[in-house]
Amino acid sequence: MRLAPVKRVAIITEAFLPKVDGVTKTAYLTMKYLQQTGREVVVFAPDIAPEDMNGVRVHPMLSVGIPNVPETRMGLPSPFMARALHEFKPDLIHLFSPAMMSVTGMATGRHMKVPIVANYQTDLPGYTIQYGFPFMETITRNWLRYIHNGCHLTLVPSKTTADDLHLHGFKRLRPWGRGVDSERFNPVHATAEWREFLLNGRDPNSLLCLYVGRLATEKHVDLLLEVARTPGVALTIIGDGAERDSLESCFAGTNTHFTGYLLGDDLSAAFASADVFLFTGPNETFGQVVQEAMASGLPTIVTDKGAVKDLVVEGESGFVVQDTQQAFADAVLRLRDNPDLLHRMSQTARQIAESRPWEVVLSQLEDYYAEAVDVNERFVRVFGGTDYYQLHKLPTLLMDSHQQRGGRWM
Repeated sequence: MRLAPVKRVAIITEAFLPKVDGVTKTAYLTMKYLQQTGREVVVFAPDIAPEDMNGVRVHPMLSVGIPNVPETRMGLPSPFMARALHEFKPDLIHLFSPAMMSVTGMATGRHMKVPIVANYQTDLPGYTIQYGFPFMETITRNWLRYIHNGCHLTLVPSKTTADDLHLHGFKRLRPWGRGVDSERFNPVHATAEWREFLLNGRDPNSLLCLYVGRLATEKHVDLLLEVARTPGVALTIIGDGAERDSLESCFAGTNTHFTGYLLGDDLSAAFASADVFLFTGPNETFGQVVQEAMASGLPTIVTDKGAVKDLVVEGESGFVVQDTQQAFADAVLRLRDNPDLLHRMSQTARQIAESRPWEVVLSQLEDYYAEAVDVNERFVRVFGGTDYYQLHKLPTLLMDSHQQRGGRWM
């Protein structure tokens, strides 16, 4: 593997530990990968983050809470970030799920004539609808397009998301999926003790179905209500969030078990000790938790809305269903009543997940970083490199460079 000509990388992430989500995980694993390949790294994150992570300096950025989403903090644009970037002198800036504070990183990087790569990871325009602010959808999308099109490349985790971004005028999109740790998430971690814990006193012969994730409005966990009422099925919900009390009231009388958050080895054992995984969120740009379930040998039943459907091979590793309570229940019934199908899907899900190791996914950054360096050099040479609005004039020039690298455009 040939390393990109990048030695100092600034990571600007809108979410980081102690919050646990897809943005945090991808930012953290990228940080570790860059360390392992000999790069110097600095991280900018909302101010709930620790100031040191595995020897990497984490700059805390002033952040504010978001109503109805207490586990989330939104970092704010800051002149401190600009000063710290000038002091660090990065060879490349990598933005993770840009929202507010990342605009400072984009603008500062452009001023410094440094290549900038951004991940599109969160469907913020879709969230505005889920939380009852549809008038903010276009405003939010325009803001994100401004940030992303001010970067040299945008990395997109799924074809569904890429198609939507392309339709709305986002430029220089590149495919960058997500990996899975198939040792941590593995059927071998199943135990009778963990199955008993997840069943919580229910019939041991039940089909044990899991939901894992934040309990938030946009996740539509209530779509599992008919599953919870289905005879011979035990539904366990792993996770926590602002909607937990509301969901516990909604599922009252169905004997659904809520565990709260599980992490690390506990989560691995929980996945492996269940039978089926259910995911209802319609606004996912990827759906990392689905891959973790697949690696654990679980057939997955997911909504046909959003990008999570891209992970499931219909009828082979799971089912893609309409976002209705009955559709999820009907799919669960097919697995409850057909043990052979359940077994075949379990094996196929595991095989698919094994083909997606994090090591391969992270190594793809080398090509994207190298391309971003090349795009930046061409841009600086042709236009001087500081005008945000000139990048759209380079499609033919940049296409030649990308094709020479054997890449594909999205």
